[in-house]
Amino acid sequence: MTTQGARYHGVKLAIGGLLLIGAGWLLGYPLITALVALAAYGAWNLINIYRLRWWLQHKPDSELPQSLGMWAEIFNRISTLERTNSEQEEQHRKVIRNFQSLTDALPDATLVIDEHGTIKWFNNTARKILGLRNPEDLGQSVTNLLRGPDFANWLAVQDEVKSKLKMTSPTDENTWFSIVAVDYLEDQRLLILQDVTDVHNMNQVRRDFVANISHEMRTPLTVLFGYLEMLQESDDENSEVVKKMRTQAQQMHELLSDLLELSRLQSDQIIGEEEEINVAALVSQLLEQIEEISRGNHEIEFKIDPDLYIRGISTDIESAFRNLLVNAISYTPAGGKVSVCWCATDEGAEFSVADTGIGIPARDIPRLTERFYRVALDRARATGGTGLGLAIVKHVLNAHQAKLRITSELGEGSKFRCIFPESKIFYQSTQKEAASS
Repeated sequence: MTTQGARYHGVKLAIGGLLLIGAGWLLGYPLITALVALAAYGAWNLINIYRLRWWLQHKPDSELPQSLGMWAEIFNRISTLERTNSEQEEQHRKVIRNFQSLTDALPDATLVIDEHGTIKWFNNTARKILGLRNPEDLGQSVTNLLRGPDFANWLAVQDEVKSKLKMTSPTDENTWFSIVAVDYLEDQRLLILQDVTDVHNMNQVRRDFVANISHEMRTPLTVLFGYLEMLQESDDENSEVVKKMRTQAQQMHELLSDLLELSRLQSDQIIGEEEEINVAALVSQLLEQIEEISRGNHEIEFKIDPDLYIRGISTDIESAFRNLLVNAISYTPAGGKVSVCWCATDEGAEFSVADTGIGIPARDIPRLTERFYRVALDRARATGGTGLGLAIVKHVLNAHQAKLRITSELGEGSKFRCIFPESKIFYQSTQKEAASS
């Protein structure tokens, strides 16, 4: 009620009171008249208070009471507020209905979980493809419904590391989902599950095709190598031609080998078990191969911690390191320098290869690990290679929970860093080994 309304009703009440007192004075009973008027006014207020209380208790089934004076204005104000609230509630209900319709129309399953992983809400798509029930599954832990150690481990680190997870559906092992977690409000998170079954199957077909073609081509290529070797030994006139043919056949052989290796890595086919890898010894073996490729045309510098070991698949790690070293030699002109370092860092352990070569344009760095990606065709012709080396490196590091970071500047050189997490590294003191022996 506004100040103006209060003054207006106060003046009316004062005038009415004075008139009653005047009438009582004329009748000779001013006090009795005032008391009767005051009692009547109090009773009138009590009646209106009771009517208001009764309406508040039964307002869904009744209309607002009608009255006079100040109480009429009070009831009118309440009626106005009631209509405004009803309109706002209807607007809110409409927004909620639209939101529910929108979320139910989404093709991706969406869940809301709290900081403890408890399901607070899910859309209609999640109910259909995940077999969730409403309201039975509300309040359940999401790890009880999406079972598997991979999902639980992935969800546990999403506060620190934002990543995607690929997993099969809990209701159909032939259905694959890509899951991403999005922060929602202060203590809640959206889980969005996208069906990637078609993409998964297409990639599987591609991997199988590459693997089968590579296997089928190795046999005729081996036969071709044999005949070329015979021709080179017996035909001096065409030796140069045969030599070029052998060079091309060798490049094709390397391409097939890299294709098979990459296909194996992408299919998660692990050959051998994890072991303790002496990186210093592994790099020493690679040094002989690198020096043979360099033929003394490059300065090669090594800085290796002999006590720093990692756990992993030795053949895969050797393949990744070899690719990085061969690339450094291939893209560094004669007289350049290649620096190799294996040491501990704040992030874990780092194997880095730095060169003073021709460098890589900044726009090409994000795509270097793509299969067959070439920075420039003239570079590819000059250095050879299959275009799969860095793709192999990336997949090997992913399998070991490691990261590849690339920095480069045109004309200055490039640096490739393989960063292994602390969970994969350990120290084995050479002094303790000598003492124990």
